[in-house]
Amino acid sequence: MRCQEASPEVSVIAMNDEGQVYDYPPEVAFTVRQQHMQDYLDAADWVNNNGIDLVVVQHEFGIFGGESGIFLLPFLNRLKVPFIATFHTVLKEPSFNQKSIVREISRLAERVVVMSRLAISFLENIYEVPSDKISHIPHGVPDFEKLKINADIVPDTLRDRKVIFTFGLLSRNKGIETVINALPQVIARHPDIMYVVAGKPIPAFSATPVRNIATACNGSRPTWGFPTT
Repeated sequence: MRCQEASPEVSVIAMNDEGQVYDYPPEVAFTVRQQHMQDYLDAADWVNNNGIDLVVVQHEFGIFGGESGIFLLPFLNRLKVPFIATFHTVLKEPSFNQKSIVREISRLAERVVVMSRLAISFLENIYEVPSDKISHIPHGVPDFEKLKINADIVPDTLRDRKVIFTFGLLSRNKGIETVINALPQVIARHPDIMYVVAGKPIPAFSATPVRNIATACNGSRPTWGFPTT
């Protein structure tokens, strides 16, 4: 991000899955192959040599290469400009590597951003991140008066239903089990409810918790959408 202009200019460094190439829009100025360490170093050099004033890192487990995403750290250490890190997932029970990486990112960052009060508590008490370094930007969406939905693209299983939707990378602290356990009581009053879970488990979210969630359904009709890649 170049911040000196009235309207900041934003350039994107995109992460590529192993063996994949994507047709990115012009905003993507540099790409990093997930499991290639040299790409991370080259990306830092690109930032340092192209007049960038600030880097905003969107951190999620499973995006960056190496054990628990450790390849991100050489990129951050090589930067000569400040950066802000947004943690999309803050684990309550991290592995040693996960905890060490989050703590190091937080140490190097000018500021870290999370989206819930619980994540602030985890950062302070589990990862020992100073409270004055943490900013809270709540999850949210614009308040639309009325949405127009093309009925032709809505799957038949979701038509004429009230849909609760969870999407994105799945982890233990997203409350999916809580919703599923509450569904029988909700469905008793609103039988047209459908709960849709569409996402991919992060590496720390193993097959066992996923099976446990499925067992907890107890006929509450969640619909699952796990990508195959």
